[in-house]
Amino acid sequence: MRDVSQPLLFETSWEVANKVGGIYTVLKTKVPVTVQEYGDRYHLTGPWNRLSAHVEVEEIEPESPAIAAAVAAIRDQGIQVLYGRWLIDGAPRVILFDIGSAAYKLDEWKGDIWQVSGIPSPPNDTETNDAIILGYLNAWLFEEVRTSERQGGGAGTCGGPACAYELHA
Repeated sequence: MRDVSQPLLFETSWEVANKVGGIYTVLKTKVPVTVQEYGDRYHLTGPWNRLSAHVEVEEIEPESPAIAAAVAAIRDQGIQVLYGRWLIDGAPRVILFDIGSAAYKLDEWKGDIWQVSGIPSPPNDTETNDAIILGYLNAWLFEEVRTSERQGGGAGTCGGPACAYELHA
């Protein structure tokens, strides 16, 4: 059982080890302070860009049993996941998802969105589809971690193109 005074912190962005625009610089700037406060309890999640990840991320195995179990559970469903350290100041842990390997779940997840909210999503909009897949992969990760820890809750916040989720497991 995890000490609730020592929560995990997950932050997700399209630009984790994936320079697209200015958020990459924002993340690199704030990471050292966040790692200083949270240590190895801080994880960034995002899409796995194979063109940049091989020079930006050192693949390692998760030390946390809950994170290891969550990553394994997702991999067991055919989703490709890279776990490692982002090679920037602070060397935060990252969990990167291969969006394409999860595309087989897209119709199911779009169906969920329609059932819950009545919001349709265009069938051939790559940006929308990728955002849905990344969002569901993160939700899946959080649920697997929470389940592995067998208790807990969390608090999340989103602002602009990045989101953070603190898991009290």
